[in-house]
Amino acid sequence: MGLAAALSFTLPVQANPALWRIEETIEEKGADQITLVVRPDAKAVGDSAMVLTPTAMENYIRAHPALGDLRRAVCRTEDGRDLLATEFSRNRRVEPAVDGERAEMAVGPSLSETPPGVALDPSASARRSDPEPVKAAAVLQAAEELIGTPLAWGADPAMGFCDPATFVAAVYRRALGYRLPTTLDGLWEATGVSVPVWDVRPGDLVLLDRGELVGIYLGADEIAACDPSAGEVVRLAVGPGSGLTARIADVRRLF
Repeated sequence: MGLAAALSFTLPVQANPALWRIEETIEEKGADQITLVVRPDAKAVGDSAMVLTPTAMENYIRAHPALGDLRRAVCRTEDGRDLLATEFSRNRRVEPAVDGERAEMAVGPSLSETPPGVALDPSASARRSDPEPVKAAAVLQAAEELIGTPLAWGADPAMGFCDPATFVAAVYRRALGYRLPTTLDGLWEATGVSVPVWDVRPGDLVLLDRGELVGIYLGADEIAACDPSAGEVVRLAVGPGSGLTARIADVRRLF
């Protein structure tokens, strides 16, 4: 992903993180671009709040499917000063087919190797030998502790805010010392091993639509996810009758 940044404007020093409120989105179809009109607002939360970084812009665009075909996003102040510009790739992976080998793996033992898209913190290497139930319990505890954390695009839960991707990354970092991508694209494109939906287990990643939302399976047909429509980390029902079952695009195993 290419990055072009206009740095002529000095960002004001604010609370940590420095939050910005998205006041308006302007689609420029001819230019293949969307402009986010923003202003500093340390009290901003929810779908209109963001940290001014390329990660925040990428996750915001990725989580809003109507904007997904645009190639470029620009953050601009209300008086017309460009703050940051980011270009996005249009290479989206199609929903993965679960082949026989993966299906056989899914009902067998836990993953013996660090899964794709994951780096292991050396200080947490001993956790690799923990039994699967111990790892799952650690992941679920870390996820439950973040229920209610408000949404701000690009923020890390250590700052008191998160978005769908940074929530997942923080849970696995805290629970198992895993370093996951902090972008929805990174989680969708290259993270974990795809397993059949019918074999979903506590701790698995559940990706909805084409990766516009990702959550952690808690068991009992529920996931924990930082949901833009709720504006915070919530439990979402994904079982039959929930309306979300048909939107499950993939399940990924990480241990």
